[in-house]
Amino acid sequence: MLSPDVSQSKPHENSGITNRLIYFFIFLLLITFGGFYKTYLIKFPNFEGFSLAHHFHGAMMLTWILILIAQPIFIRTKKIRLHRIVGKASYFIFPLLVLSLFFVARAGYIRNLETVGETEALAGMTSGIPDMFYLSILYGLGIYYKKKTSFHLRFFASIGLMILGPGLGRFLVVFCGLPPMIAIPSMVAFTAVLTLGWMVADIIQKRSAFPMGVFLAIIAITFLIIPNSHSLWWQAFSKWIALHFF
Repeated sequence: MLSPDVSQSKPHENSGITNRLIYFFIFLLLITFGGFYKTYLIKFPNFEGFSLAHHFHGAMMLTWILILIAQPIFIRTKKIRLHRIVGKASYFIFPLLVLSLFFVARAGYIRNLETVGETEALAGMTSGIPDMFYLSILYGLGIYYKKKTSFHLRFFASIGLMILGPGLGRFLVVFCGLPPMIAIPSMVAFTAVLTLGWMVADIIQKRSAFPMGVFLAIIAITFLIIPNSHSLWWQAFSKWIALHFF
């Protein structure tokens, strides 16, 4: 990630973004720890109510965030060899991250099926299954454009913004006292405004709006799916997923 091949980008334009990404990814780590402290970490060592799927997901997500932090640092400190080694390792780690999302979605569906019924269990899948596709699209485009650094770093920054959501949402609930019905839309709106602002800034500076536009489209789809979790089309789609893969 943040490939050193910058033949199609201006190095001095990307160096400032690289520095800001280091701080953002560290912020991402802190918010994630803060958000999941009272809902997950504080339950150490028994972790009552959590399954192996949740532990696997937590380990993969932590590994991925550490990769996001390390990669721009390697570029900033010109440790290109380490950057490339970690980048190649991501070809193995990222599929495991997506797989962990599947396991958590499956565990959540089975738990909800037993406690609140099929309709609510299917509705709850709006926060699991779509994320697998969103992250895969962003990662795939990030790798495809690894030699076009301005695109490459924006797609991986978008992954960071997407990962920020769950931790930020919980942080707003646990530490700011906001009810979930306010915290979740606030989290999504914050991400949308930040993404839109970045895209507008790129347009003003005569850079391509494509990378941030892709992520903005993903956010728009999220705004469409979540409020329609009880609609006939989502219930039918999620039931098909559950029948064939869960």
